[in-house]
Amino acid sequence: MFNRFRAGLLTASFVALIGAGSQSRAATPAPGIERFYVGTYSGVIYQSTLNLGAGTFGTISQAVATTDPSFIAMTPNRAYLYSVNEGPATVSAFSVNATNGTLRLLNQMPSNGGAPAHIVVDRTGRNVIVANYNGGSVTVFPILTNGLLGAATAHIQHPGTAPHAHCITLDASNHFAFVCDKGLDQIRSYIFDAVAGTLTTNTTLITSVASGSGPRHMAFDPQFKRAYVICETASTILAFNFDSTNGTLASFQKIGTVPAVAASSNTGAEIVVHPSGKFVYGSNRGYNSVAVFSVDPVTGALTLAQQQITGATPRNFALDPTGAYCIVAGQDSGDIRLYTIDQQTGLLTDTHKKLAAASPVCILPFILTPPQPALTIQPTVANAFQLSLTNTLNLLTYQLYRSSGLNAGAPWSLLATGDPGQTNFTLTNRLAQEFFQVGVLTDF
Repeated sequence: MFNRFRAGLLTASFVALIGAGSQSRAATPAPGIERFYVGTYSGVIYQSTLNLGAGTFGTISQAVATTDPSFIAMTPNRAYLYSVNEGPATVSAFSVNATNGTLRLLNQMPSNGGAPAHIVVDRTGRNVIVANYNGGSVTVFPILTNGLLGAATAHIQHPGTAPHAHCITLDASNHFAFVCDKGLDQIRSYIFDAVAGTLTTNTTLITSVASGSGPRHMAFDPQFKRAYVICETASTILAFNFDSTNGTLASFQKIGTVPAVAASSNTGAEIVVHPSGKFVYGSNRGYNSVAVFSVDPVTGALTLAQQQITGATPRNFALDPTGAYCIVAGQDSGDIRLYTIDQQTGLLTDTHKKLAAASPVCILPFILTPPQPALTIQPTVANAFQLSLTNTLNLLTYQLYRSSGLNAGAPWSLLATGDPGQTNFTLTNRLAQEFFQVGVLTDF
């Protein structure tokens, strides 16, 4: 096994090609590890891991103590984590210890509203945006160079007697920010400037939904053509076509998340779209399930496929970035449960693996160590061969490097960069002896 680390990529195994023949050397490739943080109502942020090969959790431990960290978010480079503190109405900044996952408090800022319920980091990693549930407002905080939160650069107060801003969702361009307001039965559209850290009213500000629906959370599909909103009070999902030019939503479907007879005792909570875009998942509190929907590839319409029973009060859940697992937080059962995802049907299967955690209400997973790809080689025609990768992920981009030798001073040069998920490369043999290694771009 030959491993080498260089800036921007994680290298894996190598193949040596000698003349027209070939030889491979590779140990069993590592399956990959994810880390996930857990926001809670119990005064701590937990951390644990998920082994992608075995489908098992690691031990759970306290990453940091902080009051009511009910929702959490990270910067794209995973260097900093931010939480709302719901009871004290503050926002906290933490640095992330990349080695052991512990968090260190950097500073706290008032959220400029009551009971902050949702937080996002914008796609550039420059700003934190917070939705304040009580009073119904949205606040933008800049992220300073050392990860600290700066003074608020924008604050928008929603109108009416009982607005309840519940989440912020950014589009692919980082230009439009949508805020679901449960109290107003509205999805409000703002123009977001990441450089200035400002929110301004969009020309088409309001997408209204049926009175009493209670829009709570919103998620885009991977192509950002459609958006899906789960409504807390009505236990429904609303589907919209998204116009990325003007930031408007056009409704085309409403579908229930529970049987009609159960709707009165249930509240919808979280909604997530599978990385493939083929499935949508919504959680139900009271009915205590994750509803699984298939997505029509042409129209985007949803069809109910499954009701997977979960622990009590699944306020939040997350799909791991590979799309292979669903991790569900049971707020009132005090546990975190793991389900596998069928890649063809989207259906969930209970692994019966779970972690004990006090009042877990937010799951934030990310890839810590990507699966280590293995190389195999197959001659095709004269002076040509095919390098094939296994133990790969569709969301990763792979690069091939070549060298004429394995001595310490031998240079490695970039040979090819694949498309995301590409696993086969057809190449030409140019040297009497060549060595190859595969790198994983840090795009996870």
